[in-house]
Amino acid sequence: MSETATAVSEIGVSFPDSTFGNESRVGVPFTFLLRDILQYDTGLESAMQHITEAHRTCDLILGVGDGKINPKTNGAPFRGVQYSHSVANYFDDTNMEPKNDTWHARIPNMVYYGMDWLCPNYSTVLHQQLLKLHGTLTVENTIREVVPIVQTGDLHIAIYDLTHMMMYVANAKGAGEAGPEMAYDRAFVQLNMTELFMQKA
Repeated sequence: MSETATAVSEIGVSFPDSTFGNESRVGVPFTFLLRDILQYDTGLESAMQHITEAHRTCDLILGVGDGKINPKTNGAPFRGVQYSHSVANYFDDTNMEPKNDTWHARIPNMVYYGMDWLCPNYSTVLHQQLLKLHGTLTVENTIREVVPIVQTGDLHIAIYDLTHMMMYVANAKGAGEAGPEMAYDRAFVQLNMTELFMQKA
């Protein structure tokens, strides 16, 4: 998440379909690309251009959001990205792929991926929880009713509220710590990103 209310996230793809095309190990490592987006891009459009023009490598799903975009007047503030050496395809709620009415059905004003591209088990549960909370989704009920039920985020979870510049983070149990093991079952730390970005380096 950046001080320009831009955020990016990533998950690897172990189960792609043919639409991904080819992978390559020659190009910009995706972690460097994500870092550059946060440092140099100021919003969704510039991040999308950065991704499109990059020398991409492996199969991933990215999420890119822009808290400055008002969805009522300026369109979708978030895109899911099908990312590989061959393609950079951008999805909003109207064209989200892969489209499957059984396990990856579209939901108005939402783009979601359950752990992988072809991932019926996680995607089905994620769809059910998001549909149940549609129109009332908050950080609090995401923490309570989405991540622990879907069981996504065993090592680390970050939830971005770009409108209010807040980040919520949970990590798996560390050595010598008490409590649940998985990040999705643990307490979240709330970070005021406006205040943090005002700190001198």
